[in-house]
Amino acid sequence: MNIEQLRYIAEVAKLGSLSVAQQLHITQSAISQSITNLEAELGVKIFNRSRLGATPTDMGYKIIKKALETLEKLEEIKLEADMSLNLVGGKLRLGTIPSPLMYLPKTLSSFKEDYPNIQIEIAEKASQAIIDDIKQDRLDIGLIGLSREGKEMRDEDIVFEIVLRGKMIAAASKQSPLAFTKSVTPQEIRNYLLVIYNDDRMWEFINDLTTQFGAADILFSTNNLDAIRNAVIENLAITIAPDYTVKNDPYARTGEIVPIEIANLEQDYPGMALVWSKTKSSTAIIRNFVSRLTSDMMELRNRS
Repeated sequence: MNIEQLRYIAEVAKLGSLSVAQQLHITQSAISQSITNLEAELGVKIFNRSRLGATPTDMGYKIIKKALETLEKLEEIKLEADMSLNLVGGKLRLGTIPSPLMYLPKTLSSFKEDYPNIQIEIAEKASQAIIDDIKQDRLDIGLIGLSREGKEMRDEDIVFEIVLRGKMIAAASKQSPLAFTKSVTPQEIRNYLLVIYNDDRMWEFINDLTTQFGAADILFSTNNLDAIRNAVIENLAITIAPDYTVKNDPYARTGEIVPIEIANLEQDYPGMALVWSKTKSSTAIIRNFVSRLTSDMMELRNRS
């Protein structure tokens, strides 16, 4: 038994015919003989062959299932080896919206221990820009905020995995009158200046809010988180952001910024997702990263 024989029976089972020869770059008679030799070695018949094609026997189904599992594991081994041998000085290019930045250090540290030869680069961008860069192979993996309807998840070129769900809340300075309340209504938010992170998903929420309750008074929007924090801490404005961002912000933990629930507002905020291209060869590596980050984010989320 060899790997090629397993590959042949897997491909024949998928197509239901021995005519996979051309795509496997081998003659049909060679495939037929190879499968016959495997059947003889195992002492069982894997396919019933006829003019209509090749159909797995009952035992054949079981053998083919094991062959597929074996080929998948072999591919994972190859990918791990490729990453180890070929990515000396290689890069894992990660794009992210600001919200996950506080979650990343622990994940990146443990990931680096397993893949010391990988250089990790992080770029902070808006959600749609991250998706576009992944499709253009300018990024390998991204952390984005999903739109309300999750339209991104219908993109056939991208893989999505939701890693965190939450809701939008307000944040104010400890000097603000809002700091002494448990919640603020959308109507009350209109009485305060807002500073907004300049992201398409954030604007979707703000536009929905203003459509329902009237225009908000926006002081400025920016991609600079420090500018937003400073405006809030100095009580020049309040902001709105996902709860997992606000509650885990270091200034919220010290009490300089106070998280405030938004009352009387139905929310269907879909949360945050990891995204990567379906064509990426390093799937095993990406899945490793996804698993680590999901676990670390949920751990921090549960502590918030």
